[in-house]
Amino acid sequence: MDGVMRGSLSNLRTLLLGIALVLACALQAAAASPDWTGAWDSRWFDGGARVYMQQTDNQVTGRYPAYKGKLEGEVDGNRLTGTWSTPKASGSFEFVLSDDGKSFIGRLGNKQWWTGSRIRPNHDQALRAFQSSPAETLRTFLIAAEAVQSGRLEYQDDLLSLLIFPGGGRENHGRELAPLALLLDQFTVDPAIFETAPPEGSEAEITLTRYDGKTLTLQFRKPNDDWFMVAPPVEDVKALLAEISAQTPAIVHSGSTQFDGSTPRAAMESFIDAMRAGPAMQDTAIAALDLSELPPVVRDRQAVLVAEYLNEVIARIGEVVFQEIPNDPSSREPFIYFVHPAGDIVLAPTETEDGVMWKFTPETVRSIRSLYGETENLPQATRVLPYDTQSQAPYFRIRAWIAGLSTTWLQPIGPLEAWQWASLLCLIAVGVIASVLTGIVLMLGQRLLRRGNEISNSAYFAIWGIRLLVFGIINYIGFAVLGLPSGFGSTIKSFAVLLMIVGSIPFSFWLVDRFRKIVSNAGLITPRGEFLATLLVGMTKVLIICASVLMFAEALRIPYGAAVAGLGISGIAIAFAARSTLENVISAVILFIDRPVDVNDFGRYNGRIGSIEHIGLRATVVRTLERTLITIPNSDFMSSDIENFTRRDSVLMRRTFALRPETSLDQLRFVLTEIRRLLIGHPKVLKDPARVRLLGVADNRVEYEIFAYIKTVDYSEFLAIQEDIIFRMMDVIEKAGTDFASPARTLYMARDRGMDADKGTEAAEKVAGWRETGELPFPNLTDAEVRTLQDTLDFPPEGAPPEDQQFRPASPSTSPARSRRFRFFGLGRN
Repeated sequence: MDGVMRGSLSNLRTLLLGIALVLACALQAAAASPDWTGAWDSRWFDGGARVYMQQTDNQVTGRYPAYKGKLEGEVDGNRLTGTWSTPKASGSFEFVLSDDGKSFIGRLGNKQWWTGSRIRPNHDQALRAFQSSPAETLRTFLIAAEAVQSGRLEYQDDLLSLLIFPGGGRENHGRELAPLALLLDQFTVDPAIFETAPPEGSEAEITLTRYDGKTLTLQFRKPNDDWFMVAPPVEDVKALLAEISAQTPAIVHSGSTQFDGSTPRAAMESFIDAMRAGPAMQDTAIAALDLSELPPVVRDRQAVLVAEYLNEVIARIGEVVFQEIPNDPSSREPFIYFVHPAGDIVLAPTETEDGVMWKFTPETVRSIRSLYGETENLPQATRVLPYDTQSQAPYFRIRAWIAGLSTTWLQPIGPLEAWQWASLLCLIAVGVIASVLTGIVLMLGQRLLRRGNEISNSAYFAIWGIRLLVFGIINYIGFAVLGLPSGFGSTIKSFAVLLMIVGSIPFSFWLVDRFRKIVSNAGLITPRGEFLATLLVGMTKVLIICASVLMFAEALRIPYGAAVAGLGISGIAIAFAARSTLENVISAVILFIDRPVDVNDFGRYNGRIGSIEHIGLRATVVRTLERTLITIPNSDFMSSDIENFTRRDSVLMRRTFALRPETSLDQLRFVLTEIRRLLIGHPKVLKDPARVRLLGVADNRVEYEIFAYIKTVDYSEFLAIQEDIIFRMMDVIEKAGTDFASPARTLYMARDRGMDADKGTEAAEKVAGWRETGELPFPNLTDAEVRTLQDTLDFPPEGAPPEDQQFRPASPSTSPARSRRFRFFGLGRN
């Protein structure tokens, strides 16, 4: 068997080693064969260009047409080193390819950085330039310039191809595009220009105007069949841009991550750029929407859908030329971008915390769903840039897939479309099935863990809570995917959130109880800590309920002030309706602070003798001597007399005995003296006070009283010690020759043995000897004799087993062994 095991382990090690070698070789091969072939969007400190590279073995050649530049290099692992050159300069470079092969980082020589990212293979066919007229050339340039300005430098070469540079050539002119594009963005283009026919001749001019009256005249030439824009001198561009910037210092560059609502154009540009950037700038896009009419409960999710609807509608209408949109920051006239019977797209000034901001109006937000349905079948317009604004949201993908199957499912039925109703029913069915299966699995798991025993009530309710939680989560996620309208979706979402919160409450309660039980079973809670643990568990559950109410208020977008005020009003109402309950809770807190009793303390409570079994928030449970349980409300418990036997430091023995009336005085003196010596000598009796005194003669008998405190707090042990004292006292009485008195009315049918004359004479002689020697122990023994007699008797008495070997009977006052203190709950005494 050992040989087989060793062989199996050896084979396993060999297999794992082989797998590791294969993976290492695969990773080394992947790392050793980087591919630099393709188009790259590259950038450096003050510019950028599209770079085309081709790799053959370990040799790479490349070009970047914008500067008539060339690259030549050699590959070494993931590094590419070589030289670059343009008609005006040259130098060295070093690039390092990323692990995924989608980007590189490097530098020009030892000074400037140079980075790049791959461009999709079909990009060269993506942009379509229209140059049949000066207006079309201008429109193409403006659309592509906005894309470059927002960070898509792959269109930079296309922009350069639309320009004619008076100085000749296009190399080293890429850096002139940024100020030119920014300058054009400050002017407004009359949309009617794009509808004019091409002019006669080979030259033309188009004049742009600004809201403050400034103008910019652009020159166009037609050297062949296409029209080109003549690039203005860079010095003139920068000078005019500086003049405008001085008058309008807050020029926000396209691609900013912050929403700019200073003008209608800025708001539209911020929205389009944010939607193009994806989820990372989702908040910027939502900031362009006036959501004041959306229900608070669905505002977050609906805002995302509205933004995607609006983006889709704008993209279907056609490409946006931002220079057609006004950019006058002082204007307060709403700008109507699109008009349709189903709804309009309008930008209007809106009062916000940051001042007046231009946003899409609430009417636009409200009607955008209908407008999307009307433009859904609109044929795609001829575009300059590729149609890449198709939303990636699940709702639009699902709807497009359903539309491909059958448009019948897109027919509206009330507030929803047919496919949404069907999906809603399926979603509810899935939620029900999932919750039922979850409950079955949890119930079986509980039964297996408890080995067939009944499931506790807390676990049962926790399972039902988990069922509601699962149902709510599934429906909440599903409702978000279905893209339900705000009016209908707010009700559905509120219901799902309510189910999740209600379901989490019993589950949270179960977790709290389970944690408390684990800690208690581990012996980490003292009896004093048991009460504190109960109090903390109750307070934790109250906090869970309050937190759940606040969570639901947050989901419904109810202000916390209103929610807290509601809790306050509810608290007042509850206080009036449950005054006795609150009194019991307050009494429980006082019990914890004052500590008149602890769990397992034995005493007289509310007129009944018993031991404390449990102290809760509402009541205290007492186990009586009859082994019954009495539940006493805390308020009644605190208002009654509490006599705690467990807290005493000793037990009082106060008993009266009577001797026969024939007992002589010396016999009586002998008895009292010897009993005093007995109490002093007994190790279980406190020496002060420990007295035996003659009470007098009554009912034809001589009475005396024993008053002593026994060194024990256990009642059963006290009875045993008292029994021992009485036995020794009876022996003393027998030695004195006397006897206990019988009731005077008792009729003895037997012969009375009478007094023992000999022992009586002996006792009298001893007392006479004490008197003669001056040692008569009345009224008290001497100090020397007390010191001599102290703890001289045996207890247990001679012949009995040692005390530690004797059985100690259970007593209601016997407390269980105190466990070690838990730092959180063990705040009481041990």
